Amino acid sequence: MTHYEFKHSKKGKKKYRGSWTETTPNYIDLPFTVESMKTVLIWGTKPNESPYTHQDIAHWCDRFHMAMFDIETDSAMDIATGVALDVDAQWGMFLANTYKLEELQKLDFSTIRVPVDWRSSGDTILNS
Repeated sequence: MTHYEFKHSKKGKKKYRGSWTETTPNYIDLPFTVESMKTVLIWGTKPNESPYTHQDIAHWCDRFHMAMFDIETDSAMDIATGVALDVDAQWGMFLANTYKLEELQKLDFSTIRVPVDWRSSGDTILNS
């Protein structure tokens, strides 16, 4: 589960505090390879046919990025690692910019679909 907490305060202003915890995603049991990244991105572009949700995909991409972060790799893997970071960041930004805090606190994240148009960062991988 992912937990997000935001605190904002400015001098003389009331403090804003809020948090949400994502429902547990399904585990995608794939190795962290460029081919696996291609597979996961294809699933993301075809949500009606995919065995996994966008939440599952975002969390796999987060794990991929964290696993490859400090490892010397070739150019293709460097690109895939950057795409993985972008997918996870886009997931978080989509949630924060689309839903109110109250909605996020009650949301079943497995039902959320990021617009498929947001796939441009993955095109480099899919077209190689």
